[in-house]
Amino acid sequence: MPMSDKRRTREIRRRLQLWSFDQLYRHAWFYDPLSRLVFGDEWHRWRQAVLPFVGPGRVLDLGCGTGALLPELHERAIAIGVDRSPSMLRVASRRVRRGWLVRAAAGALPFRDAAFTTVVSTFPAPFILERDTLAEVARVLEPGGRFVVVLGGEITDWQGWRRPVGVLARLFYGDRVRGGTPSTDVLAYPALPGVWHTVATPRGHAHLWVASRTDRPAAGG
Repeated sequence: MPMSDKRRTREIRRRLQLWSFDQLYRHAWFYDPLSRLVFGDEWHRWRQAVLPFVGPGRVLDLGCGTGALLPELHERAIAIGVDRSPSMLRVASRRVRRGWLVRAAAGALPFRDAAFTTVVSTFPAPFILERDTLAEVARVLEPGGRFVVVLGGEITDWQGWRRPVGVLARLFYGDRVRGGTPSTDVLAYPALPGVWHTVATPRGHAHLWVASRTDRPAAGG
């Protein structure tokens, strides 16, 4: 059955996104400047939406990228950043001490059980949706610990010269850049029940998933 024009557009957009994100992870020096160019200060404000949910203890920044949030996390807890990209970690090492950074895959975290009081992840790659990742998050979180994810953000007030940028962002992200809280089952996992929060920022909002580690064992793992 031939692919419809709408499905073909979605597939082309998906492949372009995957290629673009791969290039950013390989050439991380460009990640922060590009994010600021497109989204301005909103990008970091969206990341900061996790901070009110981080208390004393140990926090894991899963997919920490260039480490931009780690200094602020470290003000609230003992913070460790994990990323799979050597390029991202090289940039992050200029911001924080190397002891704060670990190279590892999200589905095989090199930490003991119940090692963290909080796990955060801001604008993660698709790894965050994988069952192995969620199982590892549940494993390294202590009972009652929080799992906080900024899955996306939206600018509703594109101003000045950024208005054309907003048009390009909609073309690139498609439906992901506009409206609506994500489905409740996107990050669903038995040991990590949670709810979506919409956090307002000066020119838009962030979509934030907040879950708590339960005592019951995860189904199938």
